[in-house]
Amino acid sequence: MIIEAILEIIQESKGLFEIAAILSFLYYVFFTIAEWRIFRKAGEKGWKALIPFYNIFVSHHLIGMSHIWFILDIIFWVVEIFIDIFKFMPPWAEEIFFAVVIIVTIVSEIIHIMKLCYCYTKSERFGIGLFICPPLFMMILAFDKSEYNLPRSRKH
Repeated sequence: MIIEAILEIIQESKGLFEIAAILSFLYYVFFTIAEWRIFRKAGEKGWKALIPFYNIFVSHHLIGMSHIWFILDIIFWVVEIFIDIFKFMPPWAEEIFFAVVIIVTIVSEIIHIMKLCYCYTKSERFGIGLFICPPLFMMILAFDKSEYNLPRSRKH
């Protein structure tokens, strides 16, 4: 009886998994198209948006964001993978580490979004929209008439 109930739940959730997979794929496609266009507006080659991690590095460079944030992200991702695989930390330490990772990631994302808005002369309200619904606001940024402005940190 319990096994039948579990099998029924699995069958019902199969459709949810497929919907989630399709939505994730669409998110990636829209975000990549938008990033391609944004890179082109800034004078970079659009294909750089297709390469994972490198696209983040290029984006940090375009907006004048310190690459230390990119390095921190990479270090956190690698440590997270090691923690998941080897389970070498006590549970309380893992929770603290993941809390720090989440805070640093959110701060990094907010800085990235605000610098991106500055480079394309967008308002803070646009930045809030970009934080809440990235694919939609990235598409708006990619296809509107705004122009790229070199950030202060990249001016010579």
